[in-house]
Amino acid sequence: MRKLVGAVAATAAAAAGLMVGTPAQASTTGAQACDLVTGQSVGYSALMLYVAVGLEGCSNSVTEVRVELQKGPSASGPFTTVAETYAYSGGGAWFDEGTGCGYYIGVAHWQDQTETTPTPTYHCN
Repeated sequence: MRKLVGAVAATAAAAAGLMVGTPAQASTTGAQACDLVTGQSVGYSALMLYVAVGLEGCSNSVTEVRVELQKGPSASGPFTTVAETYAYSGGGAWFDEGTGCGYYIGVAHWQDQTETTPTPTYHCN
């Protein structure tokens, strides 16, 4: 089961266009700069919502990123957090069913950086 979830997460990250997000420009405390990125929007697969996240420009490929799932009544918001979880960079944060219908965005947090999926998407979950 764990391998299946990992494979689905990798596929979802690729499908979500992980490289399309605009990175926040900040650096870590080390010599390398890392940019937090998200997918273009919240995705839906296997009855779950997901947010693709990653770190670019550094070797921290196995770093946990905190991700919030936020929902709003319209694409312009306002958005409120309905769930929160952690994801490994280069993968996806998965959220179970039960958050209802609405417009969703993902908000990722890592160190002093915050990145939001740029395109709100409507889902009924």
